[in-house]
Amino acid sequence: MRTSLISLVAAAVLSVPFLAGAADPVADAAAIVKAANWDAMETITVELAEYSFTPQDLKLKAGQPYRLVIRNVGQKDHYYTATEFFKSVAWRKVQTPKPNGGEIKAPYFTAVEAYKNGGSVELFFVTVNKGEFDVICTIEDHKDQGMFGKIVVE
Repeated sequence: MRTSLISLVAAAVLSVPFLAGAADPVADAAAIVKAANWDAMETITVELAEYSFTPQDLKLKAGQPYRLVIRNVGQKDHYYTATEFFKSVAWRKVQTPKPNGGEIKAPYFTAVEAYKNGGSVELFFVTVNKGEFDVICTIEDHKDQGMFGKIVVE
């Protein structure tokens, strides 16, 4: 599990230079997260496999706290990359399952990787900005084979 946390941080940190023209992360994220009603949190699970996201598209509500579980049910490692969406939400944390997992708190992430054969990562956030955002798997030709989708925030 430690390796998956290191990979998660590396994906977030190493992608930053490529985002110079992208919108800034949510400025008042800590206040938004603190004010959110986490008892009303909605949980959505996305399964990653060869070569799909299930569900492929997500429809979310602005201002709603979410727990997004990314679970790899496939035989290959996969990324869930939604850079612009991840910058448009207020982050509470990202964690891997207990008892041997851990959590990371950061202003934003650019991608998460779930390892093959059951790896999973849980993302906790509040949607802030409305819009339509692309999500892809950035490994090799996975996007070309069908690993893409949309996240719509209304």
